[in-house]
Amino acid sequence: PGADPLPKLQTMRRQLDRLDALITDLVEVTRISSGRLELNLESVDLGELAHELADRFADELAAAECTLTVTAERGVVGRWDYFRLDQVVTNLLTNAMKYGAGAPIELRVRRREGAAEIVVRDGGVGIAPEEQARIFERFERASSGRTFVGIGLGLWIANKIVGAHGGAITVQSALGEGAVFTVRLPLG
Repeated sequence: PGADPLPKLQTMRRQLDRLDALITDLVEVTRISSGRLELNLESVDLGELAHELADRFADELAAAECTLTVTAERGVVGRWDYFRLDQVVTNLLTNAMKYGAGAPIELRVRRREGAAEIVVRDGGVGIAPEEQARIFERFERASSGRTFVGIGLGLWIANKIVGAHGGAITVQSALGEGAVFTVRLPLG
């Protein structure tokens, strides 16, 4: 009997997922840079989106040894582009798993001060205050003293998508204390 092929298949699957994400990011960079980012506005329940993403990322979370807690207020609904917001939260969750491997992650959806908020908190390596604005630039990443795979497009794309919705994305962090990313979207 030969060796179990499952570990090799899982590794191949992860590599294909990374390649797919890279291609998607590069296509998005082209669209955004040429001013062709289009939004398909529809009624979106952010709580449903959060729970769908938690289900979709269950295997990746387990592989990263991260637990995910989802807390979503009911009825946080607005006219947004579901696919684009899925991209934003996917980028935030992927970063939380990458930079906080083994640490718990929180995903919250709530109404606050007349806006909808999506909050992703991780217990990872954190981001120095002087690097926090720079991480939203194209091909930029924070330096943590450790090497992480990526080319620095995810947060730039997320920032552009959120901005196209009339919203904003911010980060609060300190080295060694994880990061809290907050996406604010207009409810109107």
